[in-house]
Amino acid sequence: MSSSVKDTLLADSIRLSFGTRNVLNGAWLRSRTGTVTGVLGRNGSGKSCMFRAIMGELRSQDLYVRVNDSIVTGSMEMGRYIKYLAQKPFLPPKMKLREIFEFFEADYNAFVADFPQFAQYPSSRVGELSGGEVRIAEIWLCLCSRSPFCILDEPFSYLAPVAVEVVQKLIRREKHNKGIIISDHNYEALLEVADEVLLLSDGYVHQVQEHSDLVRYGYLRG
Repeated sequence: MSSSVKDTLLADSIRLSFGTRNVLNGAWLRSRTGTVTGVLGRNGSGKSCMFRAIMGELRSQDLYVRVNDSIVTGSMEMGRYIKYLAQKPFLPPKMKLREIFEFFEADYNAFVADFPQFAQYPSSRVGELSGGEVRIAEIWLCLCSRSPFCILDEPFSYLAPVAVEVVQKLIRREKHNKGIIISDHNYEALLEVADEVLLLSDGYVHQVQEHSDLVRYGYLRG
């Protein structure tokens, strides 16, 4: 898919329950090239479950995913279109950083241009880096991948304020190449980069038009 083409993603009619507990009741999520979509929700609202269901990691009772005009099914096919940054690290701790970038066909020098402190780490193993450093590498690999969409679950967690600002700059740059979906408890950092905001509450997704909606749907106190 060319960066000049506007790609669209729609995940719709998402129903997910565990036993008698309903987590998602027909939730939906959309994304398109050039747009950063923020997804907010209180702890336990089901944001991560929704992302994992879309990626095929959780079996949902109902789910419909379309990329452009094609229906997408299965975790392998979904991974072609969407790069997913989960809350848990995904980089193998025993692999060297440069080896990982070669595996993902990513440009380590371009990564260093964005984060110069990593110039000293190409031969370092992932397990030798701090949690924040690992997170930065994972975020960059997802955002700068060739996939037309990416989902970032808590990208700002464990990052120093100066690193958050660099990641925000990276998000603004890369949204011209893909659609980006972000969820983070640091909602102020999220709102600074989001073009549109959705709120997951009681299993349903609501579109946030103004700040008062965050209070109305119970995300913030009035």
